[in-house]
Amino acid sequence: MAHRLLSFPPWAGTTFVPRGPKTNGEIPSNIDPTKASLPTPFTAVITGASRGIGAATAKVFAQAGATGLILTARKAADIEETKAACEQVAKNKDLKVVRVSADVSEEISAINLAEIVKQEFEGNLDLLINNAGLVGTNPTMLSPLHEQDSSQVEVTTNTNYLGRVYMIKHLLHSILSNPRPTKSIINISSVGSHIPGSPLGFGISALATNRLSERVALMYGEQGVFCAAVHPGAVEPDVLPPGWPESVREWSTDARGLCGAWLVWLISGGERKEWLNGRYLDVTWDVEELEKRKEEIVEKDLLKMRMTV
Repeated sequence: MAHRLLSFPPWAGTTFVPRGPKTNGEIPSNIDPTKASLPTPFTAVITGASRGIGAATAKVFAQAGATGLILTARKAADIEETKAACEQVAKNKDLKVVRVSADVSEEISAINLAEIVKQEFEGNLDLLINNAGLVGTNPTMLSPLHEQDSSQVEVTTNTNYLGRVYMIKHLLHSILSNPRPTKSIINISSVGSHIPGSPLGFGISALATNRLSERVALMYGEQGVFCAAVHPGAVEPDVLPPGWPESVREWSTDARGLCGAWLVWLISGGERKEWLNGRYLDVTWDVEELEKRKEEIVEKDLLKMRMTV
């Protein structure tokens, strides 16, 4: 049966290049993180790492050879399982994993996190993955605007957009001061930024994330910063958002570790993919097919948000 996301219109981006091989529940062999080698040292901050895509991404970066991981969740204790999993599979047996309690919707969390990077890793950060996010907190998120609880726009804006702004703002110094050529920021976004069927607050916050990523790349690209907005695939959630039907699980078949493996390819694999800086990306895309469109992407400046006129 055809993947549900393939039925989206072309401008949703899901069919820009073919889906990667064996993406249904598996990580394609051409981006196998156990065969990758991150530079040494390599330190990453991953927000929202207690479960789901965030936890799986942390594990993938441990497999690929990260030497330092700072993992956040609202409660630091919730990250213990992720921490243990990372340490178990770590390619670098000296991997240092730091758990941090952080509510990304509050700026003070980003300020505190910046201090922890200074204390634990001498203020040098190679990668920030802004993963923490939510689609909503009550069933009205799916309702027409006049029937929605206003909190469903507020909470998604504060977490999914402002949370990313805060993290970038306060961790940017540690990224820029890093002497290594690995200065990278990944903002987890969603195909929901392109389609009208996603919850209003969630979709708009994802769209803002796409533009934020482009602007950060423009502002700091000449200083060596890479920034992209990334759709992490359709992954089965641990807990369905309030009001969502069980049928969502039927088409949420991408591997939880797919996003992390794709990101390892994006920022390492011999060289960072500078030609994708500032763009919207989708981890279900086959990387070999994407490479074939490199010249076209650069020449036409594709994969960015534009008004059709």
